[in-house]
Amino acid sequence: MSNLKLRIGIISAQNLAAADKTGYSDPYVVFRVDDKKFTTKVIKQTLDPVWNYEFEIPIGADKMPRPFNVTVWDKDTFGRDFLGEISIPVKNCFDRNAGGASDGTPRHYNDPENHPQWFSLNKRTEKSNVSGEVQMKFGFIEEHVRDPQQYIDAWEQLFGPM
Repeated sequence: MSNLKLRIGIISAQNLAAADKTGYSDPYVVFRVDDKKFTTKVIKQTLDPVWNYEFEIPIGADKMPRPFNVTVWDKDTFGRDFLGEISIPVKNCFDRNAGGASDGTPRHYNDPENHPQWFSLNKRTEKSNVSGEVQMKFGFIEEHVRDPQQYIDAWEQLFGPM
């Protein structure tokens, strides 16, 4: 399993800060990994958007990405407002997929035991108006689902023991 594809799902957010006079935001997510940028659609007038946006990136010994950077923005007519950010080290992207803070294991994206994970948004400065969390899911994508131990072994070859 030298050339793996990692599927990333930006599923939803909840309890976002209100950035507009209406008491809502028009949120969207920008996900950056290395020199690539993936952007969800804008969901208007909500603090609890659902995007269900998925994309894939290659993972391998020669394709080890830097940390995932996730930023939530409020779309405005002339610009945007910052709603929060998350930085996830690649080696930790499976930590929460079993429901706890660090009890997860690498799995196929469609494995029924691979659960979405919630990540709290962080401020850039003390004055940032930030609240809420983003729900994401990470998993390998192949035509067939392998035994979970094979994914654990491949992950440990890249990052060392879990």
